Amino acid sequence: MSDVVFILGTGASKLCGAPLMADFLDVANHLLRSRSVEDKKEHYENVFRAIGALQSVHSKAQLDLTNIESVFTALEISNVLGKLPGFDATEIPGVIASLKEVIVKTLESTINFPISQSYVGTPVPYEPFAKLLSHLREEALPQQSVSIITFNCDIAVDMALHKEGMGPNYGILHDPNCHNPVSLYKLHGSLNWAQRKDSGTVYPLQLNQYFAKYSIQGLNKRGTCKIPIGSQLSEYFSKYTDVEVESEPVIVPPTWNKSDYHQALSKIWGKAAQDLSEARAIFICGYSLPETDAFFRLLYALGTVGSSPLEKITVYNPDDTGAVDKRFREMLGPGAIARYQYKQMFFHDAISDVKALFPARKHKYITMLIQPTQKTARLISDVRQEEKRGECGTSRTSELPRELPYF
Repeated sequence: MSDVVFILGTGASKLCGAPLMADFLDVANHLLRSRSVEDKKEHYENVFRAIGALQSVHSKAQLDLTNIESVFTALEISNVLGKLPGFDATEIPGVIASLKEVIVKTLESTINFPISQSYVGTPVPYEPFAKLLSHLREEALPQQSVSIITFNCDIAVDMALHKEGMGPNYGILHDPNCHNPVSLYKLHGSLNWAQRKDSGTVYPLQLNQYFAKYSIQGLNKRGTCKIPIGSQLSEYFSKYTDVEVESEPVIVPPTWNKSDYHQALSKIWGKAAQDLSEARAIFICGYSLPETDAFFRLLYALGTVGSSPLEKITVYNPDDTGAVDKRFREMLGPGAIARYQYKQMFFHDAISDVKALFPARKHKYITMLIQPTQKTARLISDVRQEEKRGECGTSRTSELPRELPYF
């Protein structure tokens, strides 16, 4: 059970360099043209050739070919139908594999991890976010259990939890070395998740396992570095385990036909739905609820059916047009809408806003100092009530501190 559930979209990772879904392909194209991804050049060219082929579809139907979600969906449907202009049906799975490689390489090339004294740090704004989680679990009164549901495939929040000693727990193949972890449910897969070839089982590569075998270039310098964990994933399992995995990480299409991935990820989706049903507070950050994301709408609808009363659901998003707010209002039921609030904020500003809702426990010695003052205030109140009733108003004045006048 989680008292507080955070739902993170791509906007949460924007500050650390990750592109949004709407400009992902523009960033990928820039990397290709600038020769920054020569080791994956063939995959990038394959994807953009497929996008070019889809232009013929776009001329006869509305299809957003600038949005990677739409392209991923179009390729998945093409694979089911066995039809993609300019490609043989047998080539389509290879195009989808290329798109996953492009997603992995683009995220690895754009997200910046800070370096300090030969240590890899947590990218902004996930370090203060991890501190917020620690505050909720340890310092807030009452203490809150927390979990995270995210649509992001990058490992920025994973790194934050790792550095704070909070796991993460992905909800699959529990790591016995993770003590008291925070649950992190990644609905679209992750750069550090491999899929076993013979069974389809998902194997997460924990960051402590990765850093034990791989060194990061540039650690002797100050500034930032990249972590190519997705590109090295299959190599890790080949070298250090006896598990044979697929060549690309587990990356799930953002929208249509997630049923194809049911066997691998249904356990994660089920746990995410369970946490939503038990949450007292839900905070949604950097997620705009696209019209096409029927999966999340259904997950939310089914997940929020539970006996626990929902006290708060807040959406943090910088959109000032009212469109995002409108989509959420249309999705929420009457019970949730009464608890709903939209705040026009970026993720990094939302962190302090959430923290203010959960004040820290007062330390024992502070409480002991405050108690006499509180007692005095109650006595003064009693005396004044006596005066209002026409009584003498002095029946309890002897209990007041001598140096404090009661009037």
